[in-house]
Amino acid sequence: MKSSWIKFISFVLTIFLLTGCIGNSTNKESVNIRSTYPSQFLFGDVYALKEHEKIDGNIAGIGTTLIIEEGATVAGDISLVGSQMEISGRIEGDINVFAGTSHFHQTAIISGSVNQISHQVKIEPGAHIAGKINTFVFPAQSGIKNSGELENILEWLRPTGWIVFQMIRSLVLVFISVLIIFLFKIPTLRIASFLKKNIIISWGVGSLVILATPLVSLFLIITICLSPIGIILMLAFLIADIWGFTGISFVIGANLTRWLKLEWSEEAQVASGSVVLGMVSTLLAFLPFIGFIVSLIMTAVGLGSIILSKFGTIEKGI
Repeated sequence: MKSSWIKFISFVLTIFLLTGCIGNSTNKESVNIRSTYPSQFLFGDVYALKEHEKIDGNIAGIGTTLIIEEGATVAGDISLVGSQMEISGRIEGDINVFAGTSHFHQTAIISGSVNQISHQVKIEPGAHIAGKINTFVFPAQSGIKNSGELENILEWLRPTGWIVFQMIRSLVLVFISVLIIFLFKIPTLRIASFLKKNIIISWGVGSLVILATPLVSLFLIITICLSPIGIILMLAFLIADIWGFTGISFVIGANLTRWLKLEWSEEAQVASGSVVLGMVSTLLAFLPFIGFIVSLIMTAVGLGSIILSKFGTIEKGI
């Protein structure tokens, strides 16, 4: 089941990275029978795979209506976001759907599994699904039927599971922080210096960035032709967030080594600071409101120092 979700997430990321100014592959009317087509990316409108036609690959789409008629075949997976789907033919792979609706008619044959999130599905008697129907629903949704999935999610919300998750997260951040300062030592040291000298200004600028970036990115993504810019902006925001965490970790680690009168390398100082920061964030996670506020402040300070130092290209703070 975990492999199915990993495959689903991979397809969703692929879909969003392909949402640039790509021409629609919709409204395909073919007069040829027994025709084979390569993998398809669909955006909007209606796509119908007719009888005796075959997709020798995968289908991925956003906001589309996909119709697989009886006698048609898809040799790979189908991954859709916010779409409608009507299947009467054969699907040899998995079906991964996020939001939208699906209707499996009685002649439908699905060789793989159906993985769905916030999705409505109707299965007629006679439809054959060889794999599993894996359903994830948010706790706030009414009519939760798959109690087993919800129990698995709630299990991770218990203290033991949450601590394990936070420990893994902290170890990953330690590794990334050490890698960043190893590859970009001078810019990272400049960011840390900027952070120490301009912590209030950094917090203010970072707070504005946190508020503005999601809104601007969402607007660009919705604009279709500017969607690559929106995705790049979100990636830059993520990189800046992690880099800001590295800068804060270095400041904490440098103070720690100075208090303990130790002589550690910059990499060791970042690692020690990241461990301390990870432990603090793990403890604060048990205080939902306070933990969220503190994490938001630290994120804002890190982002602000990144912006003010222009990603470590400016040597001195204000």
